[in-house]
Amino acid sequence: MALKADSLGQVRILAAGDVMLGSWIDEVARARGWNYPFMQLDSIVNRADIFFCNLEAPFGTSGTAFEKTYTFRVSPDLVQILTAGRLNMVSLANNHMMDYGAEPLLTTMELLGKNNIHYSGAGTNLREARKPARLTMNGKNISFACYSLTFPEEFWATDTSGGTCFPSHSFVFRDLKKFKSDSNLLIVSFHWGGELLTMPKEYQIELAHQVIDAGADVILGHHPHVIQGVELYKGKVIAYSLGNFIFGSYSESVKESMLLEFHSGVMGIEKCRIYPLLVYNREVEFQPRLLAGESRGKFFNYLQEISRELNPQPLVINDAGWLELKTE
Repeated sequence: MALKADSLGQVRILAAGDVMLGSWIDEVARARGWNYPFMQLDSIVNRADIFFCNLEAPFGTSGTAFEKTYTFRVSPDLVQILTAGRLNMVSLANNHMMDYGAEPLLTTMELLGKNNIHYSGAGTNLREARKPARLTMNGKNISFACYSLTFPEEFWATDTSGGTCFPSHSFVFRDLKKFKSDSNLLIVSFHWGGELLTMPKEYQIELAHQVIDAGADVILGHHPHVIQGVELYKGKVIAYSLGNFIFGSYSESVKESMLLEFHSGVMGIEKCRIYPLLVYNREVEFQPRLLAGESRGKFFNYLQEISRELNPQPLVINDAGWLELKTE
């Protein structure tokens, strides 16, 4: 699918965290409109050529629930929330995509295809799950490769069964080098780490560096529900966790998250901007909004603090949220 970029040839990519459209969101969106969750962010969303998130729950009405604490499945017509919000690229690689087995996964892939929403990270077998999503814009080829490192292992695709893509060392670096050779820009998404942890685990840092070395231009992380630090590695941005975005929960542990906006030009990723968000649903009722004033300043101070151990030099973020991208 060819998408339209602006007259300067710049491509704007907006990345959000976890999206789970079930539970209370179902009732709220039906009452207030499919575009309700995005109404406070219209000015940012409207500027994006690609709007990405992790889709945390499959669409469907069939299947049997897997035995675990939380299982998600949402009504197929709620795909209209994604289209109303102009989301056009999602990751399916997470620990809930197979909660009700193969049928909702198939329904999800079919619905996304019918609504011109690209996806990566899951499939009817491992070969399909390994495929990146490819978007062509203004003559540039942009690839998204999405992976899940979360349990249960039964959700991981195999040669003969469907599921999510676990990034096995036996193929992932070879795949990424191939994807990069075919692309001007390669974005990698990982569902990884521990829930509510504010720091990435050692394996995440090691894997992120290996993936950048294999050709990735940006790494986007999900699963902890809260934000984790941002690392600049060889001039590339690694966001270990973006936190929740639109999520059907009233959790007291999840109150803030962020959007990342990347500008891609002739030199690859040329700019990165951070938008701090309030996502505490007892206050915003499933309608994320920008932090402002003192809260915004505190967010940036906190992000810089949790990023300190990840970077040889402190992150530099200006008042407008632009990240200083250093090449050393």
